[in-house]
Amino acid sequence: MNTASKLAATMVGAAMVMAFVGCSHSQTTTSSGTPTSSPTTSAGPSASPSSTSPASPTPGAASHGSAGGIDVTITAQGPTTVRPGGPPVPFNVTLVNTTTAGLAQVGMVVSLGHCSCNPSGAAMMPAGSMQMLSPDTNAWVTVPYVAEGTGTDFLSQTLVPPFVLAQGQTITYQLQVQLNANQGFTVGKGDSAVDVTMTNITTNTALGTSPTASLPISVEP
Repeated sequence: MNTASKLAATMVGAAMVMAFVGCSHSQTTTSSGTPTSSPTTSAGPSASPSSTSPASPTPGAASHGSAGGIDVTITAQGPTTVRPGGPPVPFNVTLVNTTTAGLAQVGMVVSLGHCSCNPSGAAMMPAGSMQMLSPDTNAWVTVPYVAEGTGTDFLSQTLVPPFVLAQGQTITYQLQVQLNANQGFTVGKGDSAVDVTMTNITTNTALGTSPTASLPISVEP
């Protein structure tokens, strides 16, 4: 073989090696033996900085319960500490019909439990207000602020008028609670709760145990 032929053969071989190397990529093997490509990762900052896409409040503590075939979940949407004159504390209440039929005339009471922050015998939650996000107007509307006292009269004060919960239906209420700045007593530090009770609207009694679900909250001066 002359010199020109040897040089041509050498160049062809080198090109084949480079092509093979260029086509290879890293792989890992799953437990089933099927190879999967390993994606390339970067240690640098995200391409979508949070400053351009504000994050929604991260759900926090949650409480679950069930009564009359309805699962109830209360989920905090941020800190669970309230103060007189302080900002509202948001939370969600989700109801799920777990039965095989629609439930008519469902009653639901959202109330504030007794508070160790109040030195009185009734230990009622300090005065405040509650709002619900209207799905029709996407605006906050005032709903009953129900503080539990020494009896069960609060069970007649439903959050909304009695409603129908269809089979398998899920309903979520977005709510927020706020304490008035001026109170009739000196508010101390204490513990309370946001309670949800499913009720029989005919007798104004709880379905099962009252409350159905209870989310602990803190009260600070």
